[in-house]
Amino acid sequence: MVRTAIVKKTKMANIQKSSRKSVFVELKEFDLFAKKDDYIEVTEWTNGEGFDVEICGVMNQRFQMTYGAYKALKKLVKTIENNN
Repeated sequence: MVRTAIVKKTKMANIQKSSRKSVFVELKEFDLFAKKDDYIEVTEWTNGEGFDVEICGVMNQRFQMTYGAYKALKKLVKTIENNN
């Protein structure tokens, strides 16, 4: 018995190279509990719809956020600050 493999041809993905905007700051001047090498870095997504955040400090954290979610977060924090 002869078996024939059926090969499905797929189009190769269009690979794009890009440069992304990124900003960095040491936390020491903003956070009383920060150590010497603690920092925050924010990198905008290539599609411009949001950003990645990396916080290296007492509690290392990484998260992603769209600009819409960021706008809502700013509004909520401002509400808390205005109620104090």
